[in-house]
Amino acid sequence: MATTEDLRTGLAPLDFVALMLDRATAVLSALGTALILGIMLLIAADVTGRFFMGKPIAGVPEMVAMSILAIVFLQIANTLARGKLTRSDAFLKMLRARSQRIGDALDAVLHGAGAALIWVLLSAFYPLFMRSYGRGQMIGTVGQFLAPIWPVHGIVVLGSALLFAVFVSRTLALSVHAIRGRP
Repeated sequence: MATTEDLRTGLAPLDFVALMLDRATAVLSALGTALILGIMLLIAADVTGRFFMGKPIAGVPEMVAMSILAIVFLQIANTLARGKLTRSDAFLKMLRARSQRIGDALDAVLHGAGAALIWVLLSAFYPLFMRSYGRGQMIGTVGQFLAPIWPVHGIVVLGSALLFAVFVSRTLALSVHAIRGRP
């Protein structure tokens, strides 16, 4: 799969949007990496507290569960933008060996389908985010640990929106390549 750099079209506005999306997704991915490190430290502190003091940190399972969801959506758009999202592309490689333009056209259709699926996810999840934010929904056990769930829902919405934008950007770039050929 091609990176954002590989999909330059020569159309300044489209290439600029792709570059800005690439930078935005890189920032979110770095935040996801920082969250992974934070969770590792939290788990280590929890295990240490359990072993040496017999006192675990309250809410670690809830924080880990919420963090996993947040990490996925912080990093998935950058994974697609960098061309690292797992997929089976043997057929596309074979097709591109015969005709680069037809391969790019099919890849554009597949990225368009990805954009449509992410749009469905985004449309379904946005009301959940609004409800969790509006109601102040919490996760955890009363008296032990409570945390608001809306920040994680917000990350899912933000990550999905960026993933949708990357899919659309790649669809447009691949369509340009299918029509005009690669520069």
